[in-house]
Amino acid sequence: MPRASLRGHTIHYQQVGQGPDVVLIHGLFCNIAFWWFRVAPKLAEKHRVTALDLRGHGFSAMSNGGYRAVDLADDVVALMAHLGIEKAHLIGHSFGGAVALAVAVKHADQVECLTLADAWVPSLQTMPPLNDSAAWAKLQARLRKRGIVVDGEPPRVAQGFLEEMLDAEDEGEPVAGGDGAGAFAGMQVSSAGQRPTRAMRRWRELMERTSANSQFRDPAGLDLDHIRAVERPVDLIYGARSRYLTSRDGLAEALPNAHPVEIPNAGHYFPLLRPEALLSAVATGVKSMPPSGTKKRKEHSVD
Repeated sequence: MPRASLRGHTIHYQQVGQGPDVVLIHGLFCNIAFWWFRVAPKLAEKHRVTALDLRGHGFSAMSNGGYRAVDLADDVVALMAHLGIEKAHLIGHSFGGAVALAVAVKHADQVECLTLADAWVPSLQTMPPLNDSAAWAKLQARLRKRGIVVDGEPPRVAQGFLEEMLDAEDEGEPVAGGDGAGAFAGMQVSSAGQRPTRAMRRWRELMERTSANSQFRDPAGLDLDHIRAVERPVDLIYGARSRYLTSRDGLAEALPNAHPVEIPNAGHYFPLLRPEALLSAVATGVKSMPPSGTKKRKEHSVD
């Protein structure tokens, strides 16, 4: 597993493919695996794809601080420099979208364009609660009907993923299977009688022993004035059922070259559960956007 010592900190990353650079940035309680089974291989057919584990996630080191979007953006830029990536298309999911946006704010010359996939931006929307016992009780009942028992109460971000998987199954929606969503779920949540997964143990340590919980919510360096200054083309790709449409609407209003795209019948985790929808939007989106300063295009949907 390749690792780089950057700014006194160890960051784990992976690369695949050749061509123009694409950098993939995951969200909270996730890691490189979020992209690696379906999205990265397809993008690698025409691009050099780099994915990293954010600080405190996956196999990257954990520090006491440095978890604001602007801090993690500096980690991304340091990795790009280490790998000789002069300019890249950044794709960020959830809080990873805020990190990608912060890279564009601080290092615009290193950003070709942005794809923000269901991004949550702290200055535009309050962070949902990390735990919700009432919602977990209802979800547990749905899981038990499928013979699935999970020990303990996973963080709300993991619960949201499980909810979306069950919703998709109930409605007969196609879902990326065994080597994608299923494998990711297995890594994130342990079944009854099993030791908590490494991801769960690290998340608890991150929340309890570092300043991450408060710093994730810190909008420093990514307020509306900073966002308005981003002139790079930006695709705003959101699920129609997303919990983060407030962030989308704020970004669509603030960004001069925003291009909203809505994925019907999809929630927050559509890049994992329906990767073809993300890939379709990426393939047809930012490359055809108008140059900076021209009129925004109307929102459209991707089936």
